[in-house]
Amino acid sequence: MSIPEPIVLIGGFGSHWSDYRSAARALANVSGRRVFIAGLTRITWMLAGLTDYGLLVNRTHAAVNYALKQTGAHKVILVGHSAGGVVGRAYLGDRTLRPHQQPHHGYERVSRLYTVGSPLRATKEASQRGMRAVAWVDETYPGAYYAPQVKYFNVRGRYIEGKLDGSLRQREAYYNYRFISGNGTQWGDGVVPVSLSELDGAATLELEGVGHSPGWNPWFFGDASVIRAWWHHFESGDGLPIRASEGVA
Repeated sequence: MSIPEPIVLIGGFGSHWSDYRSAARALANVSGRRVFIAGLTRITWMLAGLTDYGLLVNRTHAAVNYALKQTGAHKVILVGHSAGGVVGRAYLGDRTLRPHQQPHHGYERVSRLYTVGSPLRATKEASQRGMRAVAWVDETYPGAYYAPQVKYFNVRGRYIEGKLDGSLRQREAYYNYRFISGNGTQWGDGVVPVSLSELDGAATLELEGVGHSPGWNPWFFGDASVIRAWWHHFESGDGLPIRASEGVA
């Protein structure tokens, strides 16, 4: 009898691994798999912002090895939220930003990568605003780079349109979208615009009315029904790319 592949959850920018405890429990209940959380902290994110994502990738590698050791499985499923999806893409790779760093060739240990609410592309303007890691990853490993060995699944939300002269939440979304893409007047999950949450070769599910993080309710990991919507869609589907929006029951 085969051992179910465990899930390694990679948190988003500026988060602490403990922020995802309830998300991990809900994901475990929905998926029926053990869920481990990569040991990223606010300090590691701060250091990554000053240097590069090498430390974050190393912490992810440690979590993957721990999950494999604890379960006896041969591969894991990576689920990266927000910038955690960028870290997941970098972990799969065989190259690094700095010569002295060692790549982990994570594609050998990962069967599936879920990017959830992740910025997957960076415009030239945005890459000069602190999105360098996104730009480097997308340039180095474009699209579903390690497919078919690794299956890529992308979940994004269409929650709110950014408007400079709109409501408080619309203005907040406007500035978030403008920081990431240079254009604040567009739709997204409140933080990441839909236009930058697309990965060639990945199966993509767009959830109507689902926001980025706890401040945007409901959000991707905030409710079991939302997790079930995207997890079961891919786990019981055929994995073909999807472009139509789907509401959450």
